[in-house]
Amino acid sequence: MRDVLVACYARHDSGKKIASEIATKLHGKVDAIEDSDKYQGKLGRFRIFWDYYIGKRVMIKYHEDPKDYTVVVVVSPVWGGKPPFAVKAYINQNIKEMKHYGFILYDRKPITKESKQRFYGIMPKTVAELTLQNEDIGYEVFHHFLEDFADRIRVILDKEEKNGN
Repeated sequence: MRDVLVACYARHDSGKKIASEIATKLHGKVDAIEDSDKYQGKLGRFRIFWDYYIGKRVMIKYHEDPKDYTVVVVVSPVWGGKPPFAVKAYINQNIKEMKHYGFILYDRKPITKESKQRFYGIMPKTVAELTLQNEDIGYEVFHHFLEDFADRIRVILDKEEKNGN
């Protein structure tokens, strides 16, 4: 079993930078969560909303199997206080296979308790969480917060190693 998978859904550089930085700190692998091609463009945004609304399975793509990792870190933007449809689909498809998991959320504005609760609702046994504002990315506070998050993940990895898992 490999140690850390960083599953990232990002349409902009902020999420990619966060995923890259935390993967580097934890010697993990980054895997992109991608919308299906049918969700691209203006019509695609309507399709993904419609599929989600009617309860149809949202089509996503990713390459790594989360069950092959000790810890999965999901890096996600917050859209209107909620997880993006692709992130929710990824978590719903894989949550039962994930041994340990955490999340890092980012947005242009401060992330509310209600937004975090929505993520806890789909990831109830989260071992570590972090919320960031886009404007902090790249500054010293960003690196401090990421290091604190990484330390919480390292504790889990150390426990697993001691238990021989």
